[in-house]
Amino acid sequence: MMRQGLALASAFVAVGMLAWAGIPEWLGAHPYWAVRIGWTGGAVGVVLVAVMIAFRVTATTRIGIGLAGLGLAFAVARIGAARFAASYAEDALAGRMWFFGWITVAAALTLVLQALAVWRRR
Repeated sequence: MMRQGLALASAFVAVGMLAWAGIPEWLGAHPYWAVRIGWTGGAVGVVLVAVMIAFRVTATTRIGIGLAGLGLAFAVARIGAARFAASYAEDALAGRMWFFGWITVAAALTLVLQALAVWRRR
């Protein structure tokens, strides 16, 4: 259990540091909230990982779920950004897709990093 918790804390800090370093902004997040989404999404990811650990979901399954969520969330964020820009900032739904898509990207990345840290090949 200690190993799971240490991996979870490390994943949370890693996602926050990636956001602080400007990676989400470089990938298309808005500069105003690019760092905030890393810490917020990381916190959501911590809760998600804790629930999955409580339900005894294996690390391999968590990696698969996390990668699928990461891809879908990134697609939603990119579509939201494109729609928001095309509407000249008038489409509020697209703005929410963009913002919450990036939060979900950070949460899924936290899940993947934690699961990779504890995953062992058999």
